Amino acid sequence: MSGATRIEDIGQTSVRLPFCDPLGEYRWNDTPEDLPRGVESLWIYGGAGRTLSRQTLTGHWKTCLAVFRRFGADGSVEEISLRVLGPVTQPVSQDTPHGLEIIAARLFPEYAIPLLGLRPSEISDLTPDWPNHLILAGDHLRGLAESGAAAETIAEALLHLISRQIETIAPVASNMFAALQAIREHDGQLDINALTEFANMSARTLRRVSTERIGLSPKAYARYVRHQRLVQTAMRYETPDWAGLAYDFGFSDQAHMARDVKAMSGLTPAALHRQRTGV
Repeated sequence: MSGATRIEDIGQTSVRLPFCDPLGEYRWNDTPEDLPRGVESLWIYGGAGRTLSRQTLTGHWKTCLAVFRRFGADGSVEEISLRVLGPVTQPVSQDTPHGLEIIAARLFPEYAIPLLGLRPSEISDLTPDWPNHLILAGDHLRGLAESGAAAETIAEALLHLISRQIETIAPVASNMFAALQAIREHDGQLDINALTEFANMSARTLRRVSTERIGLSPKAYARYVRHQRLVQTAMRYETPDWAGLAYDFGFSDQAHMARDVKAMSGLTPAALHRQRTGV
């Protein structure tokens, strides 16, 4: 990129990123009061001068609007792209290029069609460019990124952009969306009978409507939610009680949990934990 600009902190922001992974590579905020409707979390990964550890992207059913920014050895901005990060169905182990920074807002899957015009299943395991109807709105973000603005400043602008887009969408209050929220609130452990009560529709209708809206059945979505919550919970401990976690997350036993984690990540629970925590 010609005319690259050095990093500089541009102003103060109201963005809070109170949580950090044990390796200090990834910061996020998933407090609902701090985020616009439709956004599950805000996160920032990497940055100028950073060499990041090799990581495995494990299975999830999430969609993100992201700003990618790569810095040169001298701290100048060399490359910027606006991308959508789709769900991960096949675990991928990858190295992150030196100096890469990702600033992203993770959307609840039921908001992917209203905001992006994309069903999550259409972009699974892909990182396409932002859809055409958001490119113009993203020009301000691109300008901030090129200017060398702090990641938090760009994150605040990203949330503001999403909030403006959300204002054009009718309030989401469908029974099917209530069922998806219930799945998340119960860490993916609600059975189909309980979900049909939340959705006030038959299991067959709920499965059809969910597949139409997010590209996945409620049961399959619940599995992804449970996996992610399990991994996040294990990261809080230097030595997780795997048998206890298997019980807490509704697995029949520890071996059942280990098989599910291996299917989602390609790693055993202990190996994935070591990778995420360095312990």
